[in-house]
Amino acid sequence: MLFVIIDLRINQLNLVWLELTGFVLYSGILVYAWLRLSKSATLNQHTSKVLFIAIILHGLVAYLNIDGDMGHDFGLFNIFTMTTWIAMLLVYWNLIKHQAYALLMVSLPIAAASLLEVAVFDGVAPISLEGKFLDILHILLGISAMSILMLAALQAILVLYIDNGLRHHPAAIHSWLGPLQSMERYLIQLLSSGFLLMSLAFILVLFLPNEAKQQQGLHKIILTILSWTVLGALLFGHYKRGWRGVFAAKWTLVGVFLLLLGYFGSKLVIEFIL
Repeated sequence: MLFVIIDLRINQLNLVWLELTGFVLYSGILVYAWLRLSKSATLNQHTSKVLFIAIILHGLVAYLNIDGDMGHDFGLFNIFTMTTWIAMLLVYWNLIKHQAYALLMVSLPIAAASLLEVAVFDGVAPISLEGKFLDILHILLGISAMSILMLAALQAILVLYIDNGLRHHPAAIHSWLGPLQSMERYLIQLLSSGFLLMSLAFILVLFLPNEAKQQQGLHKIILTILSWTVLGALLFGHYKRGWRGVFAAKWTLVGVFLLLLGYFGSKLVIEFIL
């Protein structure tokens, strides 16, 4: 509702300026946070407020690019922008609740890049989803799952980095990165949440019209199923056999890579190569 009201007031403005403003805010927070954290200093209390403004702009940009007058534009870059927006909402919550600086630092450059690329590249022909509730729900579940699992991949990279640092250069590990056990625990939480949403999106496919099913590329379906299998096996192994640490982090990266390759890779081929 908020974005609908704002849309009525800014539809005459240059959307590119909103995108670039969000990019500058994210980039500024990244530079400021790195300079402070590298000196073992805390962030200013206003940092979270500026981040909140950047996330609001980010969401507004995603909404305005996707929901147009002629229909919905679910092109590669618009989907990526919405994916990173949902991810930043989770990062913001984690920052406020747990002071989790590590995930913030690895998420900010990706969020900034998503705003920059959507400002540079054009979208695709819009499609109409009016009255197609199941299609919309399927898309939202899929994007939410990708957002959470993308964060899981970033968290896995942090786990690998901290584990390697503790083994070889413990003095070089900054305190703001957080304890390894907490990082591993949050990785599993992200994996579990993302896998649940991914499974719901799979189930919903069964109820979609045949036309919507036929639009899914075979390679996308195969890669998504492989990703679901890898992540499901990993979670099963964690809860039944205690798989964790480096092993869990590496297989998280494999599973998420397959998912992102299946979705964004297929869109890249269809929109820019074929």
